Parts: sequence; structure tokens; C-alpha cells
Amino acid sequence: MLGRTLRRLTESSQERVRREAGEEHERLHPGEAVVAIDACQPGEQVTVAGKVQALEIRPEGSAPALEVSLEDGSGIVYVVWLGRRRIPGIYEGRSVVVHGRLNCVTDHPTIYNPRYELLPE
Repeated sequence: MLGRTLRRLTESSQERVRREAGEEHERLHPGEAVVAIDACQPGEQVTVAGKVQALEIRPEGSAPALEVSLEDGSGIVYVVWLGRRRIPGIYEGRSVVVHGRLNCVTDHPTIYNPRYELLPE
């Protein structure tokens, strides 16, 4: 009990978001655990939670793409929705849980077109 209380007092805001999101997500989706970004392996189906650090709309050839950088305190993953210019409810500072396959074909880990859940503010 004391260890858990001490850990909660010393955790960063991103670690708190990941912990709380993980608890809520596991309650709603038993068996689908939220993992730290730095613990994810390329090619895996992963579920990560974090805060949106930046949003960028970029053209991918002729189709738009919404790119979001998501941080959980352990690392950053890029989340890309192809064919989307915006997604209602996703903005800088918003806490989100995403689930999809982690790709590392570029310089940074990326999840394309993931399933997502907006966390309460």
C-alpha cells in the first residue's frame, strides 16, 4: 500500500495518464493491456495511452493524412490516420488510447489507422 502511494506521488503526468488509462481500458477490454511505448516491439499489435503532443496535416501523395505524436512518459509514437484531415476530439493535450500494429519502417515508430478512444478530460 505504501509503495503504491509513493509511486503515485512521484509519477509524472504522462505516467499518471498511462496508468489511469490502462486501468480504465483493462476494465472495458479485459485481456487487452495498455503498455509503455518504450516496451513495444515492431510488428506487434499494441495498445498505448498518452497525451497528444502535436498534430500535423500532411499530404500523402494526393490524399491527406492526420499525423499525431503521442507521448506517455516513456517515449513517443506517431499515429497516422490516412485520408483524414481532422478527427473530432483529437487535439494537442488530449489524452488518448490507441490500438494498432506498430510499424518501424521510418525513423520513428508509427501506428497507421488505429482504433482509438478519447479519455475523459
